[in-house]
Amino acid sequence: MRFVSDQSSEKFPLAGVRILVTRQDTSESSLSGMLESKGASVISVPMTQIGPPTSWESFDEKVLQATNFDWAVFTSRKGVTHCLSRLKELELSPKNVFSTLKIACVGKATASAVAENGLVAELVPDHFQSEGLISAFSKYDLNQKICWLIQAESPREILAHALQKQGAKIISTPVYQNIPAEMDCSFLLAELEKNNLDWILFASPSAVQNFQNILPDGFWLNLITKPKIACLGEFTSEAVQSLGWKVEAKPSIQDFEHLVQTLCEIYLKNIYSK
Repeated sequence: MRFVSDQSSEKFPLAGVRILVTRQDTSESSLSGMLESKGASVISVPMTQIGPPTSWESFDEKVLQATNFDWAVFTSRKGVTHCLSRLKELELSPKNVFSTLKIACVGKATASAVAENGLVAELVPDHFQSEGLISAFSKYDLNQKICWLIQAESPREILAHALQKQGAKIISTPVYQNIPAEMDCSFLLAELEKNNLDWILFASPSAVQNFQNILPDGFWLNLITKPKIACLGEFTSEAVQSLGWKVEAKPSIQDFEHLVQTLCEIYLKNIYSK
């Protein structure tokens, strides 16, 4: 026999759960919206904001050399958006710039942004994040191939190093940068002190670092009840653990859908174990 309350819990497994989202939601991808659809109460406080690169000089120069490259590699949807925006400012056609290149995308959302602009991705891994892209590239002969990485300023080097091991030559140009968000933190600190948060979700190492930077000395250590932490990505988890904090949830498949699913499974398991 199944009770109405059980059915309601299955539909809204996160009902009553209070979650801090540290990532900026976009019209294309709203982690907050996904959580709210499962019943969660969400506080969105982005720890980073997106800005243009320090200089466009490198990108503008490489665009004119694009026909000499073999692959264009996008490591985020933001990379696609800012790349194409810059091409528009330069009055260059994306189809012309990428006409001779194979395109690789880190995930489906990135590939979708590429497709929306009339381009086709040759390579899209099943698992989001650089690790999945590395695995997918292992099936290709990259010896002496030139891979143009279009990404954030000061990116993780894991992808570039892995492709170099396969014999590829790497060219990297920034098209945006992550910078700490400017905000009044008093509200967030008060919510933490009053134990008004059950979970904090981090989707990038920079968000972890920026969150830690807004905390006064000893603040986290002195919290009587600490929120649980969920992470997206191995490097994000490592950033949390480097602070001596515990990661309570991390999906095996690195995307927002599976992050939300992981949290739902935790609460459904608690419901059925009662």
